[in-house]
Amino acid sequence: MPAALPLPGDLLPLDPELTERLDGIGWTMRTGPLLDTLIDHLVDDLGEPTKTLTFLDRLAAAAGQDVDDVRLALAELVKSGDARVQRGEEPADAQRLEAHRRFRLVMDWEHFHENRIQVSRGD
Repeated sequence: MPAALPLPGDLLPLDPELTERLDGIGWTMRTGPLLDTLIDHLVDDLGEPTKTLTFLDRLAAAAGQDVDDVRLALAELVKSGDARVQRGEEPADAQRLEAHRRFRLVMDWEHFHENRIQVSRGD
């Protein structure tokens, strides 16, 4: 058995709309767990800060994730409209953030809570 199964588009001719939907599902499945871990840190450890001045290295260490995984999670937050990333007062590209360079994470918690499904467990 191969290490990874082929994607549907590798085996079947798919129309562009279906390909886009499948790509979106794949992206969500890849970033979802990473995003959950980052959000847990922002909510549980930091108390839902509106603005956080930080570094990718610092977020990765605090969330127990790899720097590249935090970068992906931040990109998803920005793409979904839940956050902005800034260097100084200028917008920054979350996917191009350097590990040691400071940036400001500006969360829109109202947008986040209105648009994300949250599941809590009764511990």
